[in-house]
Amino acid sequence: MNVMLKTAGLSVLASGLIACGGDENQDAAVPQNYHNITTHLQGTVFDAVTGARISNESLKVLLVQGDKYRTAKLNKEYAGDYFIQDIPTSTENNVTFRMEATATGYQPVIASVDFNADTNNLQDKNAWRMGNFYLYPLGVSAADMTVTVTYNGEKIEGAAVQLQPNTNGNTLTADSINVIAPNNGFQGAITATTDVEGNAVFSGDALVLGGRYQVQILPMSYKGIELGQPTAVNVNIGTSTIHQRVAMVDIVPGNNDGLYVAQASNEDDNAINSNGTLTLKLSRPVSIVNESFASAALTNATTAVLDTNSQGSEVTVTLSADGLTLTLQPNFITNPVNFNGNNSGTADNAMYITYSNLFVRLQDGDTTELYNVLSLVDTSGLTVSGRVNVTVAF
Repeated sequence: MNVMLKTAGLSVLASGLIACGGDENQDAAVPQNYHNITTHLQGTVFDAVTGARISNESLKVLLVQGDKYRTAKLNKEYAGDYFIQDIPTSTENNVTFRMEATATGYQPVIASVDFNADTNNLQDKNAWRMGNFYLYPLGVSAADMTVTVTYNGEKIEGAAVQLQPNTNGNTLTADSINVIAPNNGFQGAITATTDVEGNAVFSGDALVLGGRYQVQILPMSYKGIELGQPTAVNVNIGTSTIHQRVAMVDIVPGNNDGLYVAQASNEDDNAINSNGTLTLKLSRPVSIVNESFASAALTNATTAVLDTNSQGSEVTVTLSADGLTLTLQPNFITNPVNFNGNNSGTADNAMYITYSNLFVRLQDGDTTELYNVLSLVDTSGLTVSGRVNVTVAF
């Protein structure tokens, strides 16, 4: 049997099986530069709520390769099992296929899948991969979700609870191994306030079945104590428990009189914000000190140009009426240009903007100390980032 092929897995798979492949009568020693390699893909399609295999009667798994549409073979004996053989496999990480899994009565899954091989360890002709699909039933309503907020065993009334969508992981299930996940989707954020029992209830009608959310309790003052959420809580609607409990803890990140960044629009390092806006929610009300001190700079700009005619002209800073939310907006005299496939000479490649020098004072404090907002820490104790990604890399 040939030496085992070591390949980089499907980009959307957590892990996968690699088996010895190729014809048994081929040469025992395959040259290192042998690149005519294919992948055999096998897996199972499950009901994401019950975990049961989905019947083959209406099941269809499709692989799209340009203008070729290949339907997977379904196993007649084992419901939900499928197989696709001889899938072209890249050695340069530059080939992406589309896959679809559909069945009557279920939400379809459409995914982008890469099949890649490590040329440094290339040996066999064939690699084997596992890829399981989880489909959510149509017409199945999500159950109501309750979040209970406490501090030292006391139920907290009036806590602001948010379910923030986490579109990068919309299909986490009990079995997260070898899952072919759908392309990122979208669902809106939802907010509720705890009652006298410390409960915030989110109606199942407003939740996306299969959607992944992060439970966020906004920092708050309780009996004169600044409280924060100790760890992130992620839930998947349909598979996670419908009653979540969050015990708040004392927090005073840093030593800036309790002033810190409670939430930032650029928390996701990979997110793209095409208008370059940065929004920061602070723990205490502030006043801006000389807005013209604020500055911004572009990195990797090809076409985009900021207005730098005067001090502070490159950025506009606004403060909400309650003094808690700061918004920084760049002033472009030449707008960024996104890559459209034919404008590599003018498009701004992986351009980002970095803000700095935004000073504030506390509205309700007895100090006149100045604070540089972009030197404050967030709830985790890390310095907040002033960087916003504006255009994609190409």
